[in-house]
Amino acid sequence: MEITFLGTGAPLHVSRATTGMLVTADGCAPLLIDTCGGFELARSLNSAGFPLAQVRNVIVTHRHFDHSGGMMALFLANMPLDVHALEDTYTGIREMKAGCFPEWKLHPDVRHHSVHFGDAREIGGFAVEFVQVAHRVPTAAIRVTHRGRTVAFSADSLPCEGLVAAARNADLFICDTMCAERDGDVARNRTRDLMHPTAKEAAEISNQAGAHRLACVHIARFGSPQNILEEAQTVFQGRVDVPNDGDRHSI
Repeated sequence: MEITFLGTGAPLHVSRATTGMLVTADGCAPLLIDTCGGFELARSLNSAGFPLAQVRNVIVTHRHFDHSGGMMALFLANMPLDVHALEDTYTGIREMKAGCFPEWKLHPDVRHHSVHFGDAREIGGFAVEFVQVAHRVPTAAIRVTHRGRTVAFSADSLPCEGLVAAARNADLFICDTMCAERDGDVARNRTRDLMHPTAKEAAEISNQAGAHRLACVHIARFGSPQNILEEAQTVFQGRVDVPNDGDRHSI
């Protein structure tokens, strides 16, 4: 499997797009997990060598705009889509479209596949599991497995048992980590208020879950990538990365 990071920043970051990634593997259809925050999705995909029209299967972890906003780009592209999302998430997507483009007709082959916590399903050749985590709105962490390899994505969440379950024995655990505790009390408290883990907490979760590798994304404008990397490395027993937009990881 190969994971292409389309966006690695939190909202208002001046140099990173917001959260999105594409998972690819031989014999599988490309799987888009979260959609960045808007029309930059098309640019990020194109820069990675994946034209927008190649995307069919989409997972949206929750309704917040920095994860779901790129659905408007996909809708405007007038293309068939299979969208896997919680009912609350898809309600937010529908409301966003109604507010922004009420006159735009969706492609007739746009389908919502309702997700429930604990679901396991096949999507485009990948085995995908949806795990409940702790955020301000209903949110699903994701496990994607192919040929014995697993990548897990935290989505947005406080440290919780769901995150440990999602990351369990993952070859790569991608964690929305806004800052490091060494970024200071203001940054740490803001991260907690927004219901995300710090780098130290992401590393602790990875250790507890037995994950093999940790990638910290969703970097806040008040978070230092270097502090995040160094703090996680002092705690986590495996490899730690802080990817940039456009980076690719193979597992």
